[in-house]
Amino acid sequence: MGVEKKGLVSRGDLPEVLKGVSNQLRIVLNAVSAKSGGAATYIRNLASSLPMEGPRRHYYLYLPPAQAQAIPLRGDHVTVVSTEVGYRPFWQRFLWDQITLRRIVKQIKPNVLISTSDFGMLFPPCKQVLLVRNPLFFSPLYLAYILPKKSYWFRLEFLLRRWLIARSIAHSDVVMTASKSMLDDVRRFIAVPDEKAVVNYFGVPIKKFDMASRWQSGQPLQLLYISEYSDYKNLTTVLKALLILRQKGDDGLRLVSSGDPSQFPEVEISSRETDRALAGHPLVASYITFTGAIPYEQVARFYGESDIFVFPSLAESFGHPLVEAMATGLPIVASDLSICREICGEAAVYFNPLDPADLAEKIVLLKNQPGLRRRLGQYGRKRAETEFNWDDHVRGFVEMIDSMA
Repeated sequence: MGVEKKGLVSRGDLPEVLKGVSNQLRIVLNAVSAKSGGAATYIRNLASSLPMEGPRRHYYLYLPPAQAQAIPLRGDHVTVVSTEVGYRPFWQRFLWDQITLRRIVKQIKPNVLISTSDFGMLFPPCKQVLLVRNPLFFSPLYLAYILPKKSYWFRLEFLLRRWLIARSIAHSDVVMTASKSMLDDVRRFIAVPDEKAVVNYFGVPIKKFDMASRWQSGQPLQLLYISEYSDYKNLTTVLKALLILRQKGDDGLRLVSSGDPSQFPEVEISSRETDRALAGHPLVASYITFTGAIPYEQVARFYGESDIFVFPSLAESFGHPLVEAMATGLPIVASDLSICREICGEAAVYFNPLDPADLAEKIVLLKNQPGLRRRLGQYGRKRAETEFNWDDHVRGFVEMIDSMA
């Protein structure tokens, strides 16, 4: 763990940092696993918002180097500590949580410890908030269709991790989820008493996403798929739907995807070979653009240049791209899951995520009805503004801390 730029400190620097914060609430936020995807988006937005909450609280943020470097420090009451422990094997991360972080917490003596990635400290020396956000441990579709395809060792570690989540919940004072659907799924496996449970919807910075409508008759319809690549993200169904449409002679659409079967080659992804074959199919290959990972600062442009957002996931705890698409005024075709209906409401049309023909049918429906696309987009923008404003999440987050401290 090394000293980084502008206010980033190492563990050895903490005694000096502590000198000026004796009269403040101290909050330690452990987000060392927020390396990419929705977890990274969330922690960047949260950490960038906290300095605006005033000097009455002092936050100690433990983050991966990329997130630590990306955060603009705007006050003396935020200490950012960069660590690469989140990139290490799971068991090393677990030992860091239980031993190294415990030593740090005893040194800082915070009012609240916030663990943001499913696993918390067992027998913590202070009050603890646990954010449970990984849906895979509790998703019916993932358990039925993806997990059985994994290796024996993957499944064994999967069960161990879910057991540790249960233990983390038992040792936490508050268990926070980003949706009611996620809390319901967790409760199918782990008891979460009502007095512990908090649902605090995530959100997006609405001002970063503008209403857009670029489609005109005669131009190809642009489908957008924003996601990291993984089997549960279900790129397979999107590619199969695209192949179905091309086999029917439809050449008036294009797919732009940030998820690419070449990503994360070291990760065990059961659908990789199928997705590679589909993406390379002669009828499909020239109709797809793989962008690779899109920096968050640039993602709004891709929404603004597209016509329909496709969200085929088999499991989600919230779905940041759903809200980003709604904030941009894009119509959505989403998996018919309780979480998607909870987030999108009437801003989407829904399809069976296991049925590519159903997705193809819904895409054609929106392609042929520009009025429906406009209505969905307008409803989505209003819903994003009223239900998923990022400021509301931060306000609820801070109020929760204050009530505990």
